[in-house]
Amino acid sequence: MKRWWVLLGLSLVLLVLSGCAGARQESWAGAVVADGVLYIADMDHVRALDAETGEELWSWMPGTRANAATTGFYARPTYDAERKLLLVATLHGQEVYALQLTDNTRAVPGVAWVYPREKGSTIPLIGPLLQALGALPEAEGAKGQYVAGGAIGGDLFVIGNGDGSVYALNLADGTLAWRFATRERIWTTPLIVEDTVYVASMDHGLYALALADGALKWKFEGRGAFGGAPVLVDGGLWIGDFGDRVYRLDPETGAVLWTFEEGENWFWSTGTPGAGRITFADVGGNVITFDTRTPSVVWQQRVEGEIFRGQGVLSSDGKTLYLPGYQSGVIRALEAATGSILPQNSVAQGERLPGDLATDGERIYVMPIMAATRVQALDAEDGKLLWQYPLPE
Repeated sequence: MKRWWVLLGLSLVLLVLSGCAGARQESWAGAVVADGVLYIADMDHVRALDAETGEELWSWMPGTRANAATTGFYARPTYDAERKLLLVATLHGQEVYALQLTDNTRAVPGVAWVYPREKGSTIPLIGPLLQALGALPEAEGAKGQYVAGGAIGGDLFVIGNGDGSVYALNLADGTLAWRFATRERIWTTPLIVEDTVYVASMDHGLYALALADGALKWKFEGRGAFGGAPVLVDGGLWIGDFGDRVYRLDPETGAVLWTFEEGENWFWSTGTPGAGRITFADVGGNVITFDTRTPSVVWQQRVEGEIFRGQGVLSSDGKTLYLPGYQSGVIRALEAATGSILPQNSVAQGERLPGDLATDGERIYVMPIMAATRVQALDAEDGKLLWQYPLPE
């Protein structure tokens, strides 16, 4: 695929991210499934569906439909099993909501807390002027867009923002525990392993931060920007970049242990880990599986179309790899051991851009991420459609 086409695609994504008031909200959201419930953030609502049947259990909107049109959701929800919280971040409203779930799966959750609590003066023009003069404290909170979901680590919820910063919020009350600034936008979900937060930035940097206070442990500089999140497999930290490379790093020091330098295009998606393997797909449709122990290339396959930011999933038996397409809205099915394209490689036709796939082992959940009008559940073994939920207009 030509570089200019990829650049055009990214430009269109950036245009969508800028938002258009008055039009139906568009969503770049994924889904998360827990305890038999599928949670999705679609346009201006958060919804809970029965994972087995697709029946809507409840829906929630931040405020009124009028102000929801200026918020919208692009980030995948994050589920906190210990506290029964569902954490969702708005795109334009720059807010993080913690929704308190209950044992009654049909009960609409209440808001446990919202960050930031104060947005500064609500008086147009005067508020920012007073802040500039030092007469009013600067409003707390992110200045950019929340594009990717967050991660839970101990008592903290950690999430990256389009303003280039990582925010760690106390799960008890939503107050800010710490903030770490990079030089560019963050479009990826942090990876938390024990006491370390790994976060990738569009500034070409992969950062390792202390979970306790956000102190920098190390930084790795890639050849290109990082659009996908790191994955820890077999003692190595794997990540691809926009410089057509895949890296295996030492998670303790950030030292390069191995590099795949023969890429043909950007690696935007997060790697899909398996038993002793990890698979990356570039935006040109090249799919590559690596042995995570050697490391080395196991197989390469070219699929029709392109694969952008979506992360794939494996079937419960590990034999089938499902990868989301882009403009085609097709879910590609490949044999995980060999890369052979399987007959059911067109199992789901979405409008555009299926995002990260979600699975509970039995089903794979798909939600087109731009102008989405439906959610689909596929059988994880054969890719057949099990149910479809039409989103309300």
